[in-house]
Amino acid sequence: MPGWFGVSIDTPTTPEAGIGTLPDPRIEDRVAPQPAAHGAAVQAVFNDAGRDLALYSAVHQLWYDLVEDRDEEPGIAAELDHHELTWLDAPTTGREWVVKLTSSRWKAGTGSGDNYSAYYKYDLTLRERDEDGDLYKTGKACSLRVIPQFEDLNYKDGEPLTLQYDEGSLVRCSTTWADTAAEVEGRMLDLLEVVLDVDRGRLLADRNADSRRLTKAEAHHRFDIGWKRQVVEVLDQTRELIAYGGQSEIEAHQRRQREGYLEALLDADRWHLLGFERTSYDIELKCYQAAGWSEFPREDPAHHPKLEASFAGVDGDGALPHVDEWDEVMSVLRSVVSAHLEWAGVGRDELIADDYQAGPASPEYRYKHPGGRREQLRERYEAVGTEIHREALKANTQAVYDILRVVATESGASYDTLEERTGLARSTVRYHVSRLVDVGIAEKVGNPVLVVFPSLAVLDEAEDILRRIYPDDQVDDMMERAEARRERREEREDPSAVGDDDQEDSDDQDDGGDGDRGRRSEWAYFQDLALEPHQLATALEKEYLEGDEVRVRTDRRDWVE
Repeated sequence: MPGWFGVSIDTPTTPEAGIGTLPDPRIEDRVAPQPAAHGAAVQAVFNDAGRDLALYSAVHQLWYDLVEDRDEEPGIAAELDHHELTWLDAPTTGREWVVKLTSSRWKAGTGSGDNYSAYYKYDLTLRERDEDGDLYKTGKACSLRVIPQFEDLNYKDGEPLTLQYDEGSLVRCSTTWADTAAEVEGRMLDLLEVVLDVDRGRLLADRNADSRRLTKAEAHHRFDIGWKRQVVEVLDQTRELIAYGGQSEIEAHQRRQREGYLEALLDADRWHLLGFERTSYDIELKCYQAAGWSEFPREDPAHHPKLEASFAGVDGDGALPHVDEWDEVMSVLRSVVSAHLEWAGVGRDELIADDYQAGPASPEYRYKHPGGRREQLRERYEAVGTEIHREALKANTQAVYDILRVVATESGASYDTLEERTGLARSTVRYHVSRLVDVGIAEKVGNPVLVVFPSLAVLDEAEDILRRIYPDDQVDDMMERAEARRERREEREDPSAVGDDDQEDSDDQDDGGDGDRGRRSEWAYFQDLALEPHQLATALEKEYLEGDEVRVRTDRRDWVE
């Protein structure tokens, strides 16, 4: 695969250049196979601090009764009868359903300084247990986390704990394969009843209505592996369009590990730029496969990838969606999945069924499909093409052209490769690359840095443009330019060199990476700079400063060599 695809990106990226705005999408009514609800989570605060035993205190006491020592974890808090819980299937033959109990330190406690004592949070987790006592995870998951919400709690630095929904016990329930928020909340109440032997009426009476919030929601389709590249390319195009639309915080991960389980991930807050419903929360869209997927035969669903959209939280002090907003949240997530599969050409026949969802037999549903994708992409790539033309045709220099050509030829190039192939100084390469990133036609990814085009489409566009700009330029021509640059730089660094100062050398100046070519270098004492020692160290380590940009006096200290 080309170099842009097999690297890792984790950067908020909105090109500062703001090349333009996207054409308005057309909203169309469509019918598609309904993506399945997958993972879900809700939380609620039970205002039970005035009870003889709050839920948190009851779980805390249960832990001491069953476990007492963390080295003895997990404890078994309950054995479940699947006949009494409608959402629970029969366990695997030879096993039974149990709830395990574990603990971990929480962020708040009591006291301060040496007298600080952290509280613990407790997890109640559904597992299968065999006759030997071994525990097993299954596709049907459900767990509760119970956290204290008491007025006398504070953080380790002494700051008081904020109680958004008053005193009591905070309970978070995470589960899989629930179609409604009511199902998730029902499972929370079921486990609390069974494990703590507490009356459901009391739970409902103590539950703070406003605290009932969604913390996780997911919708997905599994599709044939033969369409994976098309789906990933569509995700990449979406990332470009959202960033191009401007003013959006994006996190994009395109990572291929050895087993290839995560192919692409996009987390953004401005999906409405593409025509989806405006939301107050981020949405994450990812294409992924099970670890070790290649070891499964093609007939096994685990061999094939999923496309999954999920509620990815809120920024800052924003409120989580209330459980009553479940339908609206799921509607947006499902539309994001369906639209991207359609853009990738994945139809009903390409969907894959598994033990938990019907694949091609999924029921139909109606959703709002953003039209005008082709026009949006054309606008984006025309703008990129204009920038590539402008940069490659910089007056008095072919430096940028050569950088772009190497990146295009290699489908991604390191600084070492760019320095070697162009003959430019490292500082000059870094300067031009930074400018190309700022205008949105290149990206720096990974560590060590790899310079790439944002997508395969931009790569193809760049190759075509560069061929048209200098149609007769050959590899030997660029090699000659590179060698000439190195020779000129060596002459400048040689104090005995004379003449040739008038030749055109605007391609490359070691100290001219800031664009002030030909200007004498300016130096300052470190003590006169508004710079802290750790900032200088970081700049050198991260190569923001080159080694030849910092001088150290060596004649006063024996240890400086």
